[in-house]
Amino acid sequence: MREIYAAAVLGHPADATAKELDKLAAAGLLGADGTVNADLFQAVLGAASRDKPQGVDRFFANGHLDGLPRNPAERRAVLEHLTERLIPAGQELSEREVNLVLSTVARDIPTLRRALVDYGHLVRRPDGTGYRRA
Repeated sequence: MREIYAAAVLGHPADATAKELDKLAAAGLLGADGTVNADLFQAVLGAASRDKPQGVDRFFANGHLDGLPRNPAERRAVLEHLTERLIPAGQELSEREVNLVLSTVARDIPTLRRALVDYGHLVRRPDGTGYRRA
């Protein structure tokens, strides 16, 4: 069946029985007259395409941060998003707890933690024992 369909797609004469052509037509691969259903490819390709992520979602793949954006405005937006999503308001977390939370979205935890502090999203105790949302 694949060889018959491939021949039809390539425009070569197919050595097929009426029953084989009927099966391909029933599957939607060929029209009733034996021509290739060109709309099928467009439908399949359209169904397989994904919408491009927008906003901060552009910097995440499968829920993990690909890396901090270089653009300062985009970097601030990603850090703000992570702070709101991961760090509970009004609660102090130990460094270990912050690391655990950040590990759910990033591999380079120290860099991300440092960026959250440097950009003013997290406030760190002077002795380094606790963090809280700014």
